[in-house]
Amino acid sequence: MENQNETLPRDLIREILLRLPVKSVLKCKRVYAPLFMNSAELNFLSTPPSPPHGAAHHHNNHKYIILGSYRGILLLYFLFHYDLILWNPSIGVHQPLTYFKFDFTTIAIRSYGFGYDSSTNNHCLVLIILDESEDDDDDDDDDDDDCMVEIRVCSFESASSVSYKDIFFPYHYINNKFYAGSFFNEALHWLVLTDDEDVPVIVAFDLIQRSLSDTIPLFDHFTVEKYKVQSFGVMGGCLSVCCLVQGCATAEIWMMKEYKVQSSWTKYMVIPIYKIPNYHFSPICITKDGHILGSNTGRRLEKRNHKGELLEFLTYAGGGDWCCFNLLSAMYRESLLLPSDIIGEPSEDDQE
Repeated sequence: MENQNETLPRDLIREILLRLPVKSVLKCKRVYAPLFMNSAELNFLSTPPSPPHGAAHHHNNHKYIILGSYRGILLLYFLFHYDLILWNPSIGVHQPLTYFKFDFTTIAIRSYGFGYDSSTNNHCLVLIILDESEDDDDDDDDDDDDCMVEIRVCSFESASSVSYKDIFFPYHYINNKFYAGSFFNEALHWLVLTDDEDVPVIVAFDLIQRSLSDTIPLFDHFTVEKYKVQSFGVMGGCLSVCCLVQGCATAEIWMMKEYKVQSSWTKYMVIPIYKIPNYHFSPICITKDGHILGSNTGRRLEKRNHKGELLEFLTYAGGGDWCCFNLLSAMYRESLLLPSDIIGEPSEDDQE
């Protein structure tokens, strides 16, 4: 008589489950219990998707910063211990990067970003650091010296870092915002102002070529007299900005439909702001039904339709501009990727 207790091999069952949509598997987590071999993989069966160590965000007292996200993994930076943490919220698993430590308060970091180098299969943290060397005493070169930066690329799988020094970076940031880079099309992007004319442009660091590309302009009729940029990022597979129209009770969301083509900037949505003083709206993502989810200075998350009309909202703690600009949020796709899978071991040379 055939044994009714026979089952498929564990490895085969696991391969079958891994081919299912992530959402379907996450809804049936219990089926994973006998399939994972170590405690790290079992953690997510009972761990809720909350930040590791119970970290929280507070106005002017940040416990952690979201440096970016990719493939379902968020990269967090803990200010109190200078720790970098990889966290998968879908499965509730986190892993520290013990061989990379940075004190953001002492290193003159101008900006940062988290992305992926497909040529070397490495998740990477990129830091743009102001060159504070004082080797050159020639006052005539002071302006150029202020524009020199170091770009440091920390690769996680290979557990290594490379610094590119004396990089000319004649840009500064808009009202101390937009330090976090947006990863798109194999590059990290930042919205900055040119030092010479204070014109908003997008600069990109190509993670494969390891170089800064030519600047990307905003839409051709953009002027600082007409528009005030409120947010920058990637939405709907495009670079996008949200701008307050000066002197009008509206904000506009623009999207670059064709990468690096200025004429492809398209107005996606106009948001009425009803003449609310100091109102800001910062888009987070486009929902499946084409609506926009974002945060505002009214201490709430808002969902708006394609006409910019408010559909629903959710109030959260805090208040003021920081709620809109510094709300800790990041888009990620649900994934079963373990943070430990993208952390390599440093070589003996790196440890010395």
